[in-house]
Amino acid sequence: LVNLIPRLYDATKGTILIDGCDVTQMDTKWLRSAVSVAPQKPLLFSGRISDNLRWGNPQASEEELQEAARIACADSFIEKTSQGYNTLLGQGGVNLSGGQKQRLSLARTLKKKPKILILDDCTSALDARTEAAVLNGLQNIGRNMTVLLISQRISTVMRADHILCLDNGRMQGYGTHEELMAACEIYQAIYASQIGDYHG
Repeated sequence: LVNLIPRLYDATKGTILIDGCDVTQMDTKWLRSAVSVAPQKPLLFSGRISDNLRWGNPQASEEELQEAARIACADSFIEKTSQGYNTLLGQGGVNLSGGQKQRLSLARTLKKKPKILILDDCTSALDARTEAAVLNGLQNIGRNMTVLLISQRISTVMRADHILCLDNGRMQGYGTHEELMAACEIYQAIYASQIGDYHG
């Protein structure tokens, strides 16, 4: 589903529309520059933290890097490293935890200021408090972009404007958290297994 939006694959049935325009009629270079994906398993390379954050936009200023890191809650651990944004990372970010890698990857994605931001289970390694802080930060800047948030955690998606519940690639429900809790059995079952009884 994620790969259909920037046309890494083309849909074999149906149409992907952005602002009412078929993506197959858009300039591919423009389309891919407008879409940013923060993956569950980030790709980091050996070099300074700042180099990793500037990947895709080498002209980004220090202020832009710091702002993106703050929203992604990466600033707290970056500032504790030996040389801050100049700290060297090993290949794949071997000297970072899973959650730190995800926060750096998210900061790098935010720094692009995309029109469409796809978060592909990219907070799965974060504790609940850090994830809540990241999502709050995204809510504050997300008014100027479309955010597609993919997660298996109900607590992560329940604040979204619209939720699409999929099971084996098939839509089982679509609506707000309250609408799905009232009408979608799979969503109800996931909620019960993760959070407990629902008293709506």
